[in-house]
Amino acid sequence: MTLLVLWAGVSQLASAQLVNPGFELSSGMPAAPGMWHLLHGWNNAFSGISSPDFFHMDGTLGGDLPETPVAMVHPADGRGVAGLAVIKRNGAGQPLSREYLVQAFDQPLQVGQHYQLSFSLTNGERLPTSLSGLAVNGVGVALTEDQPAQFGDGVLDLSPAFQFPYARYDEEWEQVTMTFLADAPHRFLTIGVFLPDEALEAEIRAGTNPSLAYYFFDAFSMEPVPPPGEPGPAGVEVKDPLDVDEPGDAGFGMFVPNAFSPNGDGLNDMFKPQVGEVKPVNFGIYTRWGQRIAELDPGSPEWDGKDGQGKLLSPGVYIWMLEWPRSVPQEQRSQQGAVMLLH
Repeated sequence: MTLLVLWAGVSQLASAQLVNPGFELSSGMPAAPGMWHLLHGWNNAFSGISSPDFFHMDGTLGGDLPETPVAMVHPADGRGVAGLAVIKRNGAGQPLSREYLVQAFDQPLQVGQHYQLSFSLTNGERLPTSLSGLAVNGVGVALTEDQPAQFGDGVLDLSPAFQFPYARYDEEWEQVTMTFLADAPHRFLTIGVFLPDEALEAEIRAGTNPSLAYYFFDAFSMEPVPPPGEPGPAGVEVKDPLDVDEPGDAGFGMFVPNAFSPNGDGLNDMFKPQVGEVKPVNFGIYTRWGQRIAELDPGSPEWDGKDGQGKLLSPGVYIWMLEWPRSVPQEQRSQQGAVMLLH
């Protein structure tokens, strides 16, 4: 499943800065969980406690695929994946434990350049003996100029560039793509959950008493792209609008713009998704941190870029999320993406 594709194709701009984006380069094959140190270009936020996992089709014992100690999973691409217990429940009254995985770019991002970042994630097929089974909101990525440093297994106080506003859980791989403007010469990408404990909503999706919200990651990519709304250079295919089609049912066809500019000039002033014959039952707009800011008419959704008090919001990326009626299978009942608000 692809949540959002704003730009696609082969860019003629500079190549991406990611190092080892598919977890294929390593100094050895994993033989147990927690062997993140074998991965070239990645680290565990310098924690002395947290131990992200590296699994590989050529691994052995507890480090091989597809059967890991947490879940059954095949790579989204290639032969290696990384895994994180993004949160772990501890005893009553104890703070949650966190794990993070950090990528060091081979060169800083160029300030003022738009980039497209894409990655895949899954929870895998849970094993009966696994401690996983929780879903949690806030799973996302953060960009920083400095190497993040985690104290023990506590929360990293970073502002995410993207995060899921809901408790996402799926046994299948799901591709997420976002476009962002580099506002600083960022050199590090961090995966994890950055919300404080009191802002998290953990839900049991599998098992009877799971203690882990565990996610596998694979197939990262990042490419410079033109700004939203501008013509792409030769060789770049602009995906605008987004077509969301459920297999075998044309009634789910959607037309979702990826950007709009509510500046009163009469051009593209409204965010106006078009839904197919099957109408959603809910259509909401959220901030990247999961705060609900607008509720749209699901049958004829449109948004003027304002919050509930009628105040025009700041330029940036906002998340849209819809829910189909209960007649739709559970695995197809929700859909989300992102829209860029421009002034």
